[in-house]
Amino acid sequence: MRARRLSLGCVLGLAAGLGACTGSGSYVLVTVDARPAVHNARSLSVTLANGGTMRTDSLDLKGQAFPVTFSVSAPGRTGDLAITVDAVDENSLVVGHGSATTKVSAATTKVTLDPADFVVNTDYAGDQFPTDDPLSTGLQLAALPDGTWTAVFRDSCMQSACNVFARRFGADGKPVTALAAAGTNAFVVTARPSDTFTEPAVASSPAATVAMWDFTDPAPVNTTGLACRTLSSAGGLGGDQTTVSTDFMLDAPVVAALPGGDFVVSWSGLPTGASVINVSHAIVKSDCTPPAKVQAIPTTATFPISNAVAASADHLLFTWVDGGALHANTTSSTSVLTPADTVLIPQTATDQVAHTRLAAVSGGGFAIAVRWLPRAGATTTGKIELYQLSPAGTLTGMPALVTDQSGSDDEDFGFASRPDGTVLVAWHTCNTSGDVCTLSGRIMKATGEPVTDAFAIPTTTGGSQRRPSVIGLPDAFAVMWSDTSGKAPDTAGQAVRARIVYPPAP
Repeated sequence: MRARRLSLGCVLGLAAGLGACTGSGSYVLVTVDARPAVHNARSLSVTLANGGTMRTDSLDLKGQAFPVTFSVSAPGRTGDLAITVDAVDENSLVVGHGSATTKVSAATTKVTLDPADFVVNTDYAGDQFPTDDPLSTGLQLAALPDGTWTAVFRDSCMQSACNVFARRFGADGKPVTALAAAGTNAFVVTARPSDTFTEPAVASSPAATVAMWDFTDPAPVNTTGLACRTLSSAGGLGGDQTTVSTDFMLDAPVVAALPGGDFVVSWSGLPTGASVINVSHAIVKSDCTPPAKVQAIPTTATFPISNAVAASADHLLFTWVDGGALHANTTSSTSVLTPADTVLIPQTATDQVAHTRLAAVSGGGFAIAVRWLPRAGATTTGKIELYQLSPAGTLTGMPALVTDQSGSDDEDFGFASRPDGTVLVAWHTCNTSGDVCTLSGRIMKATGEPVTDAFAIPTTTGGSQRRPSVIGLPDAFAVMWSDTSGKAPDTAGQAVRARIVYPPAP
């Protein structure tokens, strides 16, 4: 498509009070293009900087689609010209951002706009958040093969009136109509309220999506366990939530799609009368039919543990943290456990495994991101490393460092892979008092080679951004997190924000 030309001429001159163009000065022709997830732009805010002088002007797009061009005149100036462009919608919210540096003497340059973040929840009263449990971080996004993705999140609530919500989006970040919502808004997934300890998880197969959560039925029943509800590819809800287990749940379940369309779910919980935690798993149908059997592995832990599950070809891999080491069990798609779990990654003399997330990778096998914390008395700093695993669940190669800027015991993360062999790790880092947190990400190849340095994910800042989830899309990643910036359109308490993140061009 041929770019349309919008000539700003000397309106964007760098010198204050610059008059009309003389016709003898040179021009830089700037082409502004945008990623697919930049939409609803009504105008461009263009900032130019050169030699200590800065100027910002607004350009009405008048309904024109990207790419667009404009010219910049800077008579009498030399050196670098920094160009920053924000795409702004009709509500004065920034929906895209990009920048470039060129020479004043250059004939042309290009600025590509990346999408800004946006609010996921459509109810702005009170608080909404993906999860408030560190061990449940990273489980709240799922995507269909066409890139349609589902976000699940919680509301703030009284002790026994909590709901799980969902909302659907396209690969371009635009809201998608869901039958359950009769539109593009968020909708309630829970068939009956739960309590303040409920944490959701979600996964998608090629044809369906299931949401799962740990529930407590309202008094006087007070039954606890693991619930499941299905969503069709059109966003229609199954008739009712079903009960997968009546264990006393200690954190959110983890769930992954199987190649045949079923789902595997894993959880850590206390069976009735038990004093040690079991890591359990079951195969659940896409309609959330209760499983025929539940298989459990006893642990030595008496407190919540970080467990994860992923499916690759005909292999399932379960991992969990017990005693500072990462344990694993490889299972076939027929759900036959291997005789005993193995210690996949032991703790070291100075560090212990604190949190993990798994992802299946293209071509078979798995990638696992591991967050390390110093053992008692050690002076090491927290870090996240990336490991490669074979389809059979054995380690291959050496770990790659994702970040060494992960320090407190409450900085858990999201992790996902894409079909092109790249992965994205997203994590939050808090100040010493824990009241201000920032969110970062890094794209790497599943084999450990870096694709980007660490970068800031949110474009809306202030307050805290934390508890990220990540999912791979056909040409990008979707990242979602809890936000307390109080910025429009949700200015009340916590909000759920998301952003489409594109890997850099080859």
